[in-house]
Amino acid sequence: MGSAPEIEMLVAAKASFASRKHSPGKRRRVADLPFFSKVSAQDKATFLSQLSMMLGARVPVVKALEILAGQARSSKMKVAVTGLLTDVRKGSSLSASLARQPEIFDQLLVVTAEVGQESGRLPDVLSSLADHMEKMNVLKRKVVQALAYPVLVLVVAVLVVSFLLLYVVPTFAEMFRTSNVQIPYATQLVIYASNFLSSYWIYMACFGFAATLTTKWISGSDISQEIAEKYSLRTPWIGGVMTKNYTARFCRTLGTLLQSQVPLVDALSVTKRIFKNRKLRCEIERLIKSVKQGHPVAEPLATSGIFSPVVAQMIAVGEETSELEKMLLKVASFYEEEIEDMMDTLTTVIEPILIVILGAIVGSILISLYLPMFDMANAVGGGM
Repeated sequence: MGSAPEIEMLVAAKASFASRKHSPGKRRRVADLPFFSKVSAQDKATFLSQLSMMLGARVPVVKALEILAGQARSSKMKVAVTGLLTDVRKGSSLSASLARQPEIFDQLLVVTAEVGQESGRLPDVLSSLADHMEKMNVLKRKVVQALAYPVLVLVVAVLVVSFLLLYVVPTFAEMFRTSNVQIPYATQLVIYASNFLSSYWIYMACFGFAATLTTKWISGSDISQEIAEKYSLRTPWIGGVMTKNYTARFCRTLGTLLQSQVPLVDALSVTKRIFKNRKLRCEIERLIKSVKQGHPVAEPLATSGIFSPVVAQMIAVGEETSELEKMLLKVASFYEEEIEDMMDTLTTVIEPILIVILGAIVGSILISLYLPMFDMANAVGGGM
């Protein structure tokens, strides 16, 4: 690794380039606008990685934070790092400064930084935490990308069908109205749908907007979350993905904390707080009580309703070999790869199915419009 002055010059150069690239006098990024301005998980992972690099090169914390504040990409991240810098200058430790911004830096980061400071391994601890956040970001992006495709196809289908019903069908309907050809039932249905959409589209749009807001409000209630948690884990395929995701996040978070020399009970308590699923939180609480009583970690996991017996067996091996944190990270990597394979399979299978469905909908509308034209052609041919 380079010397401290070399590292400082390198990061300062990057900060200068970033400040010129994103200067207010030229062009503002969308992420800097007030509505979109937020600290993303990727921004935090980058911050931790760069801070770890500079601290490892023995750059003072104050100087490192000054450089990182200058090169922050989002306005909110810049404010957050500036707040850390202000607190550290006043004599606060890094972990205490992080704890003063809980809306940005969660307890996982605060506890890890505190242990890193106490053990003198802060650069290594921050580097491990940055790797943890990077892997979680990759997994999240993989899931979002797989789920975004069906939503995109659905939006395209709605737009295409709406265009046909609002602009194409009325033209054919006017032509059919002036002719004496009997209109088939399928064509009548399409024309009726077109008339209905043309007359009430604004009411339908308002209803859809209200339904979206209502659904969002209901989904935030405790009752709805409890119902969703209860049945989502039982749903075929979806339940499997969610269970694997919970397992991967649990193992990677706990493994990262143990690797940073956080005591087991404290590590479990911090891990519990990153989950919203009540059943999983109850499982981790049961695990904490068992560990406090002197039992191995794998013992309560063997009877868990979420974690599979394979996870308990692998963790038991890790405990027996005194390499629990390494085994937890291996289990996390295994399940993360399984989730990625499941997402790839979903995308591969659902893509042709959605295309066929979209084609069938559009094709049905077009065929229903052309059926009367065949009768018109026959009538003209018979008259001649």
